[in-house]
Amino acid sequence: MSLARGITAADGATAADPPSTLGSYTLLTKLAQGGMATVYVGRKQGVAGFERLVAVKCCLPHLRDDEDFVTMFLDEARLAARIHHPNVVATLDVGRTEVLYLVMDYVEGDSLVTLLKQASQREAVLPMEIAVRVLIDALTGLHAAHELRGSDGEPLNLVHRDVSPQNILVGVDGVARITDFGIALAVSRSTMTRDGRLKGKFSYMAPEQLKSQGATRRIDVFAAGIVLWEALTCRPLFRRRDDVSTLNAVLKAEVAPPSKFVESIPPELDAIVLKALNRDPDARYQTAADFAEALEQLPMDRATTRTVATYVEEALGDIIEQRRALIREVSGQTEPAGFEIDTGPSDVRPKLTGVHRDDVTPSSGEVTRPSPGAGGTLDSPALSDSNTLPAIMPGDIEHRRMRGLLAAAMLLLVGSAIGLLLARSSGSASAPAAAPTGKSAPSVSAQPPQSVGSRP
Repeated sequence: MSLARGITAADGATAADPPSTLGSYTLLTKLAQGGMATVYVGRKQGVAGFERLVAVKCCLPHLRDDEDFVTMFLDEARLAARIHHPNVVATLDVGRTEVLYLVMDYVEGDSLVTLLKQASQREAVLPMEIAVRVLIDALTGLHAAHELRGSDGEPLNLVHRDVSPQNILVGVDGVARITDFGIALAVSRSTMTRDGRLKGKFSYMAPEQLKSQGATRRIDVFAAGIVLWEALTCRPLFRRRDDVSTLNAVLKAEVAPPSKFVESIPPELDAIVLKALNRDPDARYQTAADFAEALEQLPMDRATTRTVATYVEEALGDIIEQRRALIREVSGQTEPAGFEIDTGPSDVRPKLTGVHRDDVTPSSGEVTRPSPGAGGTLDSPALSDSNTLPAIMPGDIEHRRMRGLLAAAMLLLVGSAIGLLLARSSGSASAPAAAPTGKSAPSVSAQPPQSVGSRP
């Protein structure tokens, strides 16, 4: 059974679509749409043909018209932009025109929920060593965010509040990254709708979060414990058919060790998972770093980034290649190279972020052609299989260069011809004239002139 319902493939332009440009970003194609935002592949262009792909998340109208939400969103997005870590998808920009939008690194790969869905469709589970490696990466990124400090050196007490398989991205480079800090924080801090209902992914909330007892970094640790349990078993832990049943499960349901469903899981890993899922915040791991360290110390082989990269290519290779082809098509390119991408200090590759809601469905891998007005459609992220892709020279620059080469060749040919003609003409003119009668002619040594471009 699938873990969650993931991201729906975009179905073309709608009345709510933003304009084709937002500030300095051109929207190329729609990637996904959920309950809070629509995600696009965008392009930012610079001088000398430089182009960079980004993920642009545009808030839906019912959120961007709420001034309280807008204020929190902008504040928290600016805060998230301070996080610089190889296991965190970087927030690059935030803007508000007629659209409220967030710009992030575009990472090639897919979310953990998609990998789990692919495994469950094959009636298999994610390899244990892959699951552990992905969680170590995600926890490392979480800890970096939790430890963030302001310009005055004081802790900012940043908490993600929406750690879930949808918000852990696994790249084709084998690196897992946590994403969506800005929008998660803003939404979670406005958790009550006007009709009094609680919003969010109930199945990944900590008990104290549901009880409104305060949100510390330990709620992220609990959520990461849920993610690890589900990654090891390929089944949901707390999610039930309705919200009330899900809330009751988070608060009261017995948590079975993962080895109950996958016999190969060792008892040491069971113990780590169950400690992270302790309903008493004081009894679970106090930091994401402590959780990651426990996984690192397991007496088992862990996957390397190369192993994870190979698994992602094998599991999602066809989908990724379709996405690469569509990106090239909507970008007006015919060569398989792609755009130049700033991968940052961590070898980070392009990808796209997920959407925050449980009430969306997983991406099917179906790719559609772009629609007028929206820049195109695509079900989820992707680009190419290199860390830094070569810059593409725009067509007009390429044409000018070819014309210049042809002109230079023509000038060389014309110059050589002129030089040859001059040499022949000069040779004839320098022959000695007949001496007048009775006088001897002086001796003249004729030297032919040098041809154009020759050295003396």
